Amino acid sequence: MRKIILSITMVICMFGIVHIVVTPIGYNGYTINDLWFASFGCSLIFLALLNYVVMNIKQRQTNIFIVCHVANILCAILVSLILTSALFPHIILLFVLLVLETILIIRYQFYLKSD
Repeated sequence: MRKIILSITMVICMFGIVHIVVTPIGYNGYTINDLWFASFGCSLIFLALLNYVVMNIKQRQTNIFIVCHVANILCAILVSLILTSALFPHIILLFVLLVLETILIIRYQFYLKSD
């Protein structure tokens, strides 16, 4: 399960990197739309790094798990809101990855508590 979570985390990080790289190509100049588009890529990278930290910390701290769960759930909700107006395959894939990662991280935490 750990390898699956880490591979999903890396794919989400790649989505964020591509999001930032595509920003100057898709938009002309630096308007508020450009900054929102690039900031979503930064938030995906931050979410991936947060999930990576949760998977690799030695001490199991509940506060970090709570922050990770809240971030995963909020990001999945925001991407689902994006899906209501823009139904594209890459957004659907990102939504599926976010929901899958949220479920797996929650399951991973309960798996650790049982040990």
